[in-house]
Amino acid sequence: MKKSRLFAAAAFGAAIAVSMASGAQAVFYYEVRYQGTMSSATTVTDTSGNLDDGTVASNNGGSVTSVIDAGTTNPYLHFSGNACAAPPPPASPSCEQSKITPAVSSTLVPNSSGAGTFAFGASVRIHSGVVNPTAGMNVFQYGFFGAGASQWKVQVDKLTPSCRWADGTNEVLLKASGYTLPDNTWVKMKCSRLSATSFELRVTDPATGTLLTPVVTTTATMGAIVPTGAATIGAKSINAAKDDSVTDQFRGDMDDIFFHRD
Repeated sequence: MKKSRLFAAAAFGAAIAVSMASGAQAVFYYEVRYQGTMSSATTVTDTSGNLDDGTVASNNGGSVTSVIDAGTTNPYLHFSGNACAAPPPPASPSCEQSKITPAVSSTLVPNSSGAGTFAFGASVRIHSGVVNPTAGMNVFQYGFFGAGASQWKVQVDKLTPSCRWADGTNEVLLKASGYTLPDNTWVKMKCSRLSATSFELRVTDPATGTLLTPVVTTTATMGAIVPTGAATIGAKSINAAKDDSVTDQFRGDMDDIFFHRD
């Protein structure tokens, strides 16, 4: 993780330097990037330079904390709690819940009025015994899927990485079929709209960039993707009376959560 971050930071800095020297736009531009640091118990630091810090909201004792593994210097975000299913009636759920909401979500859209190319993703690490291998877990999303609604999303439902894009009429869903997140191992997921009609999911080792499963691609007709509302990280929503099957709560660790435009 630390080594890959250094390489990514160097590449990003080089792109910016070239951009400033030539007056041209950089190869890509991070609109938001969360790399595991927090300035307070409820504020996640945006390292993109856009000051789009994230705010933590929680229920039932849930939390997001900045953690550093022993023997390393790389911080990451830990989402607390164990897998939580609805108890039999008449009991009410008391699931630990937490999510991060960027201060400004309206900028997390592609250029060209929503029709441009863009990418988003995160590195995640799960731990057996904490997650439900049959549950849905949202990682990073903006917008909700439905008629007339735009959305982009990366998730690890049933421990399988997938990406979704929608323009309100058409939908693309790419899954790393046959691949399951390994226990206690960092995995990077990157979802990209490469052109007006081309979409891609890459699952890699964040330390080396090595593919962990074949690249998943497709072509499809897709219009402008301009979600509304608020982007969320770590859950679709939080509701003290609901269980994980409703909130799609993420359980585990996250790092290098990003959205960038080409």
